[in-house]
Amino acid sequence: MDQSPAALAVSLENFERDVVERSRTTPVLIDFWATWCAPCKTLGPVLDKVVAENAGRVVLAKIDIDRTPELAEAFGIQSVPTVILMKAGRPVDGFMGALPELQVKKFLEKHLGPAPTDVVADAKKLDEAGRRDDATKLLKEHLRVQHGDAKARFLLAKLLIDAGKLEEARLVEAKFSDEERASDEGKALTQRFEFASKKSALDGLAAKLELAPDDLALQLEFGKSLVAAGEHERGLNVLWRVAERDLRFENGAPRKALVEVFEVLGFEHPLVVEFQRRLSILLCP
Repeated sequence: MDQSPAALAVSLENFERDVVERSRTTPVLIDFWATWCAPCKTLGPVLDKVVAENAGRVVLAKIDIDRTPELAEAFGIQSVPTVILMKAGRPVDGFMGALPELQVKKFLEKHLGPAPTDVVADAKKLDEAGRRDDATKLLKEHLRVQHGDAKARFLLAKLLIDAGKLEEARLVEAKFSDEERASDEGKALTQRFEFASKKSALDGLAAKLELAPDDLALQLEFGKSLVAAGEHERGLNVLWRVAERDLRFENGAPRKALVEVFEVLGFEHPLVVEFQRRLSILLCP
């Protein structure tokens, strides 16, 4: 059985440091195995998977009993596979044999508790189901405990902007570091704030366009305001017509406007995929 790249390579020399001492801060799951052991080959990948799912909460160490018989003897290993859980510098629990994945998970849960849920994914599902208030509530409760979860904070700010709660969203945005603001997510959030600020001007822009229907700069502002108001397809079509008419207008302003919308909506959005395709064709010489 190959050594898992995520598992600690344990020897007599590093056992005290990498297993005993490490277990004082993070539980260490020790897999005693042998190359000739068929059940070991079944259990090994299961342990790799379960430990990977609990990354940061438990560490996996694998000990080949033929290479380090002294450690096997010290733990009184009678057969393989045998798994021992170390916490606070001492063994606290274990099992023998190739248990199925569900049982290995239950074994770890006794000591680690259930694996934490993906709050960001759960909040996105709530928002997609039309339960935006529940999504923002979930994120706020999570952030009261996990203050440094930037992904959750970005999503909370985004949902507040989409709900028209700009002042509250600004309070959330104020807690980002300069590095977070400079990230791709930070730049997209800035664009979303700018688009949201255009939403209130939508009616005024429509009235101006009636008086100056050929004003391309006005059309670009109107298109972006439509997107900000949630009329994504209509807004993109307005921007697209300007791009078709004069792609080089004001140093490429139509292309820049489309890209801004792509960043706000996300590059996986179906409309973005379609208009990206159109833009790439238009840009081809």
